Amino acid sequence: MQTFLNNRYQIIQPLAAGGFGHTFLAEDTHLPSRRRCVIKQLKPIAQNAQVYQLTKQRFQREATILEKLGASHDQIPQLYAYFEENQEFYLVQEFIEGETLTEQIQKQGKLSDRTVEKILIDILPILNFIHSQGIIHRDIKPDNIILRQRDSKPVLIDFGALKETMMTVANPQSNPTHSMVIGTPGFMSVEQAAGKPTYSSDLYSLGLTAIYLLTGKLPQELQINPQTNEFIWHQYAANINPNLAAVLDRSIKTLPGDRYSTARQMLDALQTSPTPVNPNNLSQQATVAVSPGKASRQTVPLPSTSSGWGMGAKVAIAAGIVKLHLICSHL
Repeated sequence: MQTFLNNRYQIIQPLAAGGFGHTFLAEDTHLPSRRRCVIKQLKPIAQNAQVYQLTKQRFQREATILEKLGASHDQIPQLYAYFEENQEFYLVQEFIEGETLTEQIQKQGKLSDRTVEKILIDILPILNFIHSQGIIHRDIKPDNIILRQRDSKPVLIDFGALKETMMTVANPQSNPTHSMVIGTPGFMSVEQAAGKPTYSSDLYSLGLTAIYLLTGKLPQELQINPQTNEFIWHQYAANINPNLAAVLDRSIKTLPGDRYSTARQMLDALQTSPTPVNPNNLSQQATVAVSPGKASRQTVPLPSTSSGWGMGAKVAIAAGIVKLHLICSHL
């Protein structure tokens, strides 16, 4: 690897390597501050000239999207520049000082339910924003969320669309196509694995990320209920907030239609505590006839629908009403 890229960026050290290319920490030597930045080197997997031109066009398009997202939201890295060198593509992005959620777990162990809930409350608005722009992240996992050092806010990195662009290949007719699915096994929903991600696919991945933070266990380490085909995880996160557990359970439902449809909906559910039982809150009343043919009525109070009474209490009250009606009808 050369020391300088684009006659401007001096490589300090490698950060990561994968099937799509490499990531480096670098300094911008054209600035007096020698601002640190992250450079992503993206390698197209196809050598076909036609596909290369298409990849170049898509790379420019995705870079434009990243620039817009980073400029519009503080918890998405800014795009400083992009360029092509030796038929390889490069992104220059803001360097986020902090630790990924994976690094947090490796260092501290499992996180408390309050900490995880705060992370979710801070990251769901980011998803709400990118989804409002018609973008699906497609690779949400602990490695792609950095807790920023200066304010502990989560920052979302590594959007999957660029990886899709780099995976452009040619079929036997030399037409550009895609042969691989974007995402990380374990954190990827069924529909995303089938190549048909939706907005709720990101929420599914986020739910499993939160469960990893609470339990310290990756999805591959969790058992699956054979009847529901859903993850069994509660026993590894005892005494957590029941509302948080319920929100996560819904977010990782197998069928997209059973999950939250939007990040806003999931955020609202997370921030809405169940209404406590209040026996004095009796806003509804049912009338029961005292005897046939008489106009007088006796009222039986029922709990408000928002009072939090369980189904068993409602059945018991209904049975009591029926019994009272039968007794009165024989008077």
